[in-house]
Amino acid sequence: MTESIENSEELASLLNQRMKTKTGGSNQRLAMLLGWRTRNNISSGKDLIAVNIPKEDRSDFSLERFGFMLSAPFDISHMCCNVMKKAPVHEYAEKTGRYAITGQMADESRLRLQQWLRNGCNGFNMKRPVSNPMSFWTEQDVLTYIVKNNLKICSVYGDVVVDYGEELEGQMTLGDFGLYNETKKYKCTGCKRTGCMLCGFGCHLEKKDESRFLLLKQTHPKMYALLDVIKNNGVSFREAIEWTNEHMTGRGHIWI
Repeated sequence: MTESIENSEELASLLNQRMKTKTGGSNQRLAMLLGWRTRNNISSGKDLIAVNIPKEDRSDFSLERFGFMLSAPFDISHMCCNVMKKAPVHEYAEKTGRYAITGQMADESRLRLQQWLRNGCNGFNMKRPVSNPMSFWTEQDVLTYIVKNNLKICSVYGDVVVDYGEELEGQMTLGDFGLYNETKKYKCTGCKRTGCMLCGFGCHLEKKDESRFLLLKQTHPKMYALLDVIKNNGVSFREAIEWTNEHMTGRGHIWI
């Protein structure tokens, strides 16, 4: 990322125009990485982005701390989930008229919370209708249900045990509705969440003893070995992680 790009009024103007007309690709993500997103709404008629804006006026979604990724020697993208998961589901729905039922929960992310508040558990009137019957459940609800009903779970999660180091701290659960008289907090001894085995999304937030890659090294060593096989622009996955760690000082660490 060059100095001319970082301070380009011309580029800021171009991104604003593209966002207003909804053309030209991932303009909002580029603006977020450059720290140019403001708190203004596009419906206000004001610019969405500006160069060198004060920190207090930047959007809550501004990601300039990861702007160094624009200079990465490998390609980066946010489209893997769209290509590998969402697109096939949408194609199936269009062909069959059947729609998805998912297990996503509102407490997993801000976006999922907003979607639940807007559409409820069954989004019949959405552009792409979907049913999310577990939206109002929390992670603790799920773990409590597993323990109380002695359910078998996938081995990669390990066992569900009491987390003696944590308390619920006022979190609303099914116990508040008389379904369970429970104040304990539970955790999995194995993986907390699962997905694509080599996906690195959010891995910089993990502590060393929670690292998905170090756990993968123990449980699936052949899959872990792919870190040195998979390449992007000639850069191996391991080298890409090491480059990211080098440039991400103070923003987390990816343990491999």
